[in-house]
Amino acid sequence: MSARWIALTGYMGAGKSTVGRRLAARLGCTFTDADRVVEERAGMPIPDIFARRGEVWFRRTEEDVVREALAGPAGVIALGGGALGSARTRDLLARTAWVAWLRLAPEAAWERVGGSEHRPLAQDRDRFLRRAAQREPAYREAADIEVDAAEPPEEVAERIAAWAGQRGAREAG
Repeated sequence: MSARWIALTGYMGAGKSTVGRRLAARLGCTFTDADRVVEERAGMPIPDIFARRGEVWFRRTEEDVVREALAGPAGVIALGGGALGSARTRDLLARTAWVAWLRLAPEAAWERVGGSEHRPLAQDRDRFLRRAAQREPAYREAADIEVDAAEPPEEVAERIAAWAGQRGAREAG
């Protein structure tokens, strides 16, 4: 594992958590799922956080969680789909992490997660697709590597691991 974090970004349903667990295992490092840490901190699942505390509370807590995680030893972190909406998070990632964008067509993401009771922002198809289009420029700008998330998670993890190994070797010397 390199001295830099590997941060997985992408829209809902791209497979960030699934790929992140596989990637961390492959690299022999820790895995942090930012959404799960926010839930642990709140003591409730994300839909309840949105209903009781609101999206603003969620986003502020998400920003804190990412900052705290990236202050520790390098590993793999799965960011929430909207984490790059924070300029502070984007700046921190630029300094401390390699960002892998798990790119998935919005329609394919909707097929994976649309209407899920665990995803409050995936209830209305048209809003879901508009939000995906709005977030894509941030994903593209932050990405050090873009990976097709329609591929099987093991292959996505393998591709990112190989890329990170090559990049780490180049940077080392």
